[in-house]
Amino acid sequence: MLSFALPGCGVESKGYRTFADYPGFKEYYADHCRNGEPITLTGDVDKKLLHKYRPRLVLPPGGQYPIDFYRDYLPYTILRRYPGGMVMIERVTPEALRANQHNPSAYLDLQLDRFRAAGLQRWVGFERDNCVNEEHRPAVYGRVYREAVTFPDGIGGEVSRNFTFLKYNVVFATSGLPARLPTGFETFLKLAGFDLNDWHQLDNFVAIHLALDEKERPVGVILAQHNHHRTYMVGRDVALPADGRMIFDIAFRSNEVYLDSQDSFPLEHRVARWTLYMKYLLSGEDAPFLRGYDLTYGIHAGGKEVPYDLVFLSPCDPFYTATMMLGKPRPLLWWSIGRDGPPGADYYEIPSLLPLGNLLKFSYLHDGDPDDVAMIQRSIDVKRKKIDVPRIMEYGGTRFYHDLISRGSAGCPCPERIYRTRTR
Repeated sequence: MLSFALPGCGVESKGYRTFADYPGFKEYYADHCRNGEPITLTGDVDKKLLHKYRPRLVLPPGGQYPIDFYRDYLPYTILRRYPGGMVMIERVTPEALRANQHNPSAYLDLQLDRFRAAGLQRWVGFERDNCVNEEHRPAVYGRVYREAVTFPDGIGGEVSRNFTFLKYNVVFATSGLPARLPTGFETFLKLAGFDLNDWHQLDNFVAIHLALDEKERPVGVILAQHNHHRTYMVGRDVALPADGRMIFDIAFRSNEVYLDSQDSFPLEHRVARWTLYMKYLLSGEDAPFLRGYDLTYGIHAGGKEVPYDLVFLSPCDPFYTATMMLGKPRPLLWWSIGRDGPPGADYYEIPSLLPLGNLLKFSYLHDGDPDDVAMIQRSIDVKRKKIDVPRIMEYGGTRFYHDLISRGSAGCPCPERIYRTRTR
């Protein structure tokens, strides 16, 4: 049973705490790098796989374009000391970032005015207002994981499958709030002076994971969405195109990623901040106070596909491994309200779900499925803020493996079902 702790920044006297300080990360990543060098590198075979299945990304009208972290973001940051905000380094280099990546009393502060003046914050539909050349392409960071994933076989035993996971990280300079908030919230926040497009600096957790079987065929997709993840089976929940490149839609303002619906109308998606409220996400029942709706425009609904460069960083690069804040801390009266900059992209889930096989099983849940909703209700105690992670993972693993062998192959041409919510 997991006692649910909210990841974020808790203010301390000399430094701060980020989600990278959550118990278990240090032990999990202890053997990840030796003297700053990765145990394994991304080789040519891995690069070919990442290129073969690279996703197509669709941006909404008025949405911001993704960026290149090292070319577009880092040069426009200042390294500051926490607390107090004293300038430590005026122009941050990759070398300076590496030297300070584990300094709990340092953080990056994006100089958004300079960033915008350089024409780097681009918006879909307003490209002519921006001086940056169209060839100034964003970067998507690709890497490969290989794991033996154990599934319950449904008859009291277990089966192990060797999966390859392809991960693609998309980066945005800022992250905003969902497109639709509860009545009065948006007006209140605007009157209070909050920029709803700039809720926190740097969005480096926008991630698409593809799970491949032993024959390197896609069998699953894991998408990061608002501090939780969702798993979809290829051939059941999402179709595999002939060229192997699946389409994903980026949500307006929040940058969260969803399956492309193929519909001619935009879609709304229920939003809650934590896995604790998974029942609401699946069913719409027991809505939490803090909730909203993401809005996506698919490839046939007015969205715009964005070209990008696939970039391969060392797994020990600070983009992944930094435990310091890569954006400005923004507490409200000394409390974190989700506006603090994130640590490196490796700190995307609680340690017990960092193995992508575990995350795949835990997140295999479907909107509107009564069995999934009932299981979540039994496994999550909202009042006590407790989540039975092993129970949910066993349930999801059993269903995923059953559905996998029932399909007979990874590449059914049509998805069996995709649950949707139409816009109003």
